[in-house]
Amino acid sequence: MSLLRVAGGGSIRARPLLGIFRARRRARALPARGLFLVNVKVGRGSSVTLSSGLAGAYVSVYVTAADQEAATQLAITRLTAKGFEFLATQGPVSRIELDDWAQHIAQSWPEFIDELPQRDELAVALSKDTVFFGPFVGYERSA
Repeated sequence: MSLLRVAGGGSIRARPLLGIFRARRRARALPARGLFLVNVKVGRGSSVTLSSGLAGAYVSVYVTAADQEAATQLAITRLTAKGFEFLATQGPVSRIELDDWAQHIAQSWPEFIDELPQRDELAVALSKDTVFFGPFVGYERSA
């Protein structure tokens, strides 16, 4: 009696091995686009937005993008297009769920609630790359 009959019982049948060594191709869902917060430190650069006594600013950049990396790149691109000098990101890039947007703004920027987009506007913006800025918080030149 062969080892296969003892271990598995029943009869021995040949099974085709076609495709057994090929990696299975699974349909991968594209990652859902999201709203990301990228905190950035910028220098004055050629921008005339900041008052003359300021060397630069910290700004919260809100970006709708495919992922954190794309959000960061888009934030930097838009800031430099406005004439600012990109210096650094501040802290991790975070994703904000649309359902948490109102709470985020109420905690972070309560005085700017009327100036920042509403949840329904953000839901529409998720279909494309969108960038908007929180307040710019300036800093002076160090001595």
